[in-house]
Formats: sequence, structure tokens, C-alpha cells
Amino acid sequence: MTGAQLFARTLRHWDCGPVFHVPGEGILEALDALADIGAPLISCRHEAGMTYMAQAAGHALGKPGICLAGRAPGALNSALALHTAFTDAAPMILVIGQPPLRQAGREPFLDNDFSLAFAPVAKWIGTCSDAARLPEMLSRAWATAMTGQRGPVVVAVNEDVWAQTVDAPVLSPPVIARPRVPLAEVDAIAAMLAGASNPVLVVGGTGWSQAGVAALRDLAQTTGLPVVTSYRRRDLMPADHPCFVGELGIGADPAVLDAVARADLVIVAGMRLGEINTFGAGVFEGFRLLAAPQPIQPLVHIHPDASELNRVYRAALPVCAEAETLFEPLGQSLSAHRLPDWSHWRSALRAAREAFAVGRPGKGPIDMREICRVLREALPADAMLTVGAGAYAHWPQRYFPHSVYGTQLGPKSGAMGYGLSAAIGVQASCPGRRVVAMAGDGCFLMHGEELATAVLHKLPVVVIVVNNSSYGAIAASQSRHFGRTVGTDLSPVDLSAYARAFGANGFRVETTEAFAPALASALAADGPALIELITGPEALRP
Repeated sequence: MTGAQLFARTLRHWDCGPVFHVPGEGILEALDALADIGAPLISCRHEAGMTYMAQAAGHALGKPGICLAGRAPGALNSALALHTAFTDAAPMILVIGQPPLRQAGREPFLDNDFSLAFAPVAKWIGTCSDAARLPEMLSRAWATAMTGQRGPVVVAVNEDVWAQTVDAPVLSPPVIARPRVPLAEVDAIAAMLAGASNPVLVVGGTGWSQAGVAALRDLAQTTGLPVVTSYRRRDLMPADHPCFVGELGIGADPAVLDAVARADLVIVAGMRLGEINTFGAGVFEGFRLLAAPQPIQPLVHIHPDASELNRVYRAALPVCAEAETLFEPLGQSLSAHRLPDWSHWRSALRAAREAFAVGRPGKGPIDMREICRVLREALPADAMLTVGAGAYAHWPQRYFPHSVYGTQLGPKSGAMGYGLSAAIGVQASCPGRRVVAMAGDGCFLMHGEELATAVLHKLPVVVIVVNNSSYGAIAASQSRHFGRTVGTDLSPVDLSAYARAFGANGFRVETTEAFAPALASALAADGPALIELITGPEALRP
């Protein structure tokens, strides 16, 4: 078979899900071969949107999302989305077409050295110049994306590879090593917990399974150990679980940040101890949650990538393992200990969390707290909610509770334009599932063109756009620092009309009471729908 046929049959055998692409020079033979075997192809409007879709598909499916880009102009458009996949630890593979090998070194048309261009934002960049090596390259790409801290990989394929005739097998996907927490370390953690009066378990990161999440929740229920989630990983714990006490990161409750800082034992399972998850109470600055580099309390850090351990924070017990492998054996080990009574500590933290989640009504004609309540009530428990970046995202972060794992996606990179594309990626990968995106007007229009992708492929995503004609989060920062704003006012755009221009359903909402009927119509629509919420600066954030 040809290299293109081998590539297509490998993706089908590996059950990769939809292949997202923007057709272009260098990948035409690959697309034709994928079409020949009936592979689901999602044609996108921009390579960044395409890559966000693949990143979200990787999260939703628990295996690498696949996307294809043409030569340098198209491929380089994906850089921001690759960065987002890297910071979010999302498994995905970007395949790029390159000029024929015979033109190498001649500065051929649309060429680029991707090993340099993408080095900071990809786990590995490979180049394939021989069709016989495609099975090797694809296996390495898959394994690299899924091993340790998950993330994006890039495979550049010289255009002549697709037409080469090759006698090579279609391999099965590689088996991924999943290191477990050694029993000696489990027992050491149990002993540390037995001696702690105010411990906190912080969970986050990617690579979790439903069984691992269930083991986490069971351990918390059995022991009464307070659990905090990392930024935008609230779905690891049900909102109503008596041991769930809050979320770290931007917009976190100062009470939970203060509690983590005061804890006499901090166990971090699966989360990177980077800037966004270490904001301290009252300061918009990372590495202030715990003293750096030496925390005042014992720190246990479990992470599948050894390079994350002791990177900034010195751990009393660093463990290179999959975080979810801790909980079942830890529960067994703790049964040999007489645990302290943590009920007063946990109850105080839980009460603070419940008060924070209740909050106060929003101001203005549209009460965003009530919008989140109505939305939550209307959606099934397993509905996926995606967001991008902006002040509007604080509303669902605080007032949209999750009870099922795998129902929340949002970039940790601060990337605007993520929500719609991510929703499309999940909807295409999980047909029949309800998927809703929330965005600000500035965020949405970064990649609003992908609404056309949803229309083309008849994907029934619902997009809720909080339209205040402003870069709201930046305006708030400018006002705080300088007492005025510069360049953050945006010209008004009728986004409901914009949606209808694409062939989607568009609804304009100017009062809280008008939202529920608009949402009902959007959810009942045959195809994608957009609900535009007209707000002002009073509804910027809780």
C-alpha cells in the first residue's frame, strides 16, 4: 500500500475518533486516503481552532486527538493551540505536511523547521521521510503523547512519503506504562496522615480514569480528608461531596487558599505546582500559596513526570507515579492507623465552600448567577461545559457545579477563543452528548469562525456569549492599576445575527427572565445555536 494508505489504516485501527483538518499542500494524499476508508473528517476554518478541537477530543476520549495541517502557513497557525495543549497536558498529535525531501535545504515553498518552531510547546517533534518508518513514528508519537505528563506531539511528514509504496504492517497502538505508587511510599503517606491535625489533599492534572476518580471520592468519604482541586479541575470531586472544599487558581475562594497555606500536611496528587495553581490569598501572583522553595509544612507530591518533582517546591516525599494509583492502597494502609478527628477542620472548610458557592445575586438586568443556575438545571449531569479565558469565566467557575468527572474543559494557558472550538471537538468525538460553550464577546470572536464548522457538520453545540463589548478582564486590571482603561472598549457586534449569518440559530437575551426560554429553544434546535447575553460592566465577574 502507499504511505498515505498505511497512515489512514493505522488511525482507523487505533480508533482515533474524528480527524480535524484544514486541507492544504502536503497532506492532500493523506486526506484522500482517510476519505477512502470512511474516516470521520472534520474540516475546520482555522488551524488554531482545529488544534483546540483535537486537544479537547484528546481530553474527552482519553487518547490522542488527531489533526492535520498543511505546510508552514497552516501549521504555524496552530502554535497557540499547541501551547494550550502543552500547558493543559492534553494528549494530541499534529501531523504536518512538508515539502518533498528532494527540496530539503533549498528554502522550498511553504517550508519551516518545526523542530525549532514548536520545540517549546510540544513534547516531541519528529520528521518522517520514509513511508516504511511511519509505523515507528506514529507509535512513538502516540506513546509520547500518553506517557508521563500527557501533551501534544508533532509529526512532520515529507510530501513524497504519502505516495511511496511500502510493505509494512498496521500495528496496534503501543501499550502505555502507568507507574503505580510503591507500597512503601503508600505506607509512608499513611503514617504522615496519621500524625496530621489539619491535612489537605490537592488533586489535579490529566490522565484520570473513572475508576481512579471513584477511588478518590471513596477515600475522602471514608477518611473525611478535605479535598481541593486544581484550577479548572472541579469535576474531579462532586460539588456536593462533603469533603470537597474548593478549587485553586484564578478566582479561588480566599478561604480555601488560606486553608491550604495553614495545613500541617499537603498532599498534591497529579497537579503541577506551577504558577496558576499556587496563587496565594489576596495576591494575583503565583508561588505564594506555599513558601517557595521550602514549604513550612511537609509536602507530598505525586506526579507521573519526574521533571515536575522538586521543580520549584522541595517535596518531603516526591513520588513519580500516576496519582490515581494512590487512593485504594492508601485506604487499606490507613486502616492500620488510628486517624485524628478531622471533622472540625473539614466542616469549617466545607462551610466556607458552601457559602462561596451560594454567593450573592449578580447586578444589572442579567443576573449571571441565576443564568448559571438555570443552565445547570436544564442540562444533564454528564453535559460538557467548555470556557475560554476572560472575566466572564468566573461566573460558571463559581456557580456552575459539576457532579460527574469529564464535564469541564477550560485552558490553563489563558488562551482566548478556546471554548467554541473545544465544544466542537467534544461534540464531534462524543455524538449524542450535550455540549455547551460559554464565552465573552472578545473571547468568542477570536475563533468565532468555527461556528461555520459546527454548521457544516451539523454539530448541535450551544454557545452562550456574554457580550459587554469589552475586553473585560484586561479593563479591570487597567482600572485597578492605572485608574483608567486603554484599548479595551470594543465596537458592538450583534452576535445573534452573526450566528444566523452562518446558518446557526441565534438568540438575543437582555433580561434574566428571557434566558430560560431562549435556552430551551437552543437546546431543542436542530444544529448549533448561539445565545447572546447583553451585559454591562456591572456583570463583569462575581
